[in-house]
Amino acid sequence: MQIHRFLLPAVLLLLAGCGGPTPTAVPSVAAENTAVPASPASPAAPQPTAVLPSAAAPLPIETAGALALQVFSPQDEAVVNTAEVQVTGVTSPGAVLSINDVILIAGADGSFTAAVPLEEGPNLIEIVASDAAGDETSLLLSVTYEP
Repeated sequence: MQIHRFLLPAVLLLLAGCGGPTPTAVPSVAAENTAVPASPASPAAPQPTAVLPSAAAPLPIETAGALALQVFSPQDEAVVNTAEVQVTGVTSPGAVLSINDVILIAGADGSFTAAVPLEEGPNLIEIVASDAAGDETSLLLSVTYEP
């Protein structure tokens, strides 16, 4: 996780030159961050291609200082039949996120979405959120792709 501590200042410096955080991905990354209406009190509906564990509640909220991170989809230990999943959740507004190899900035409401490609079999998805104060929190999900 040490690389994230060095990445955050560079991303924040880049954003400072652009006039502040925006709900779009860092330009060098081929990913789109779109606002996802989400409420921590109500989990997002499961994707039709996912077979979720018996408890379909969102993952617990992870916190570090004032930084919070909650993932609504996919559920940990989900089994899917598509080669890509949409990771959706909420964190502190403007937080820098790293989702496996995708780096993006949370929207003004803290929401985020990223497409994550899967390989056949079990896949680990690491979600790390960082803020300007140096706080960092993370979640690790296991998603199995069965075509």
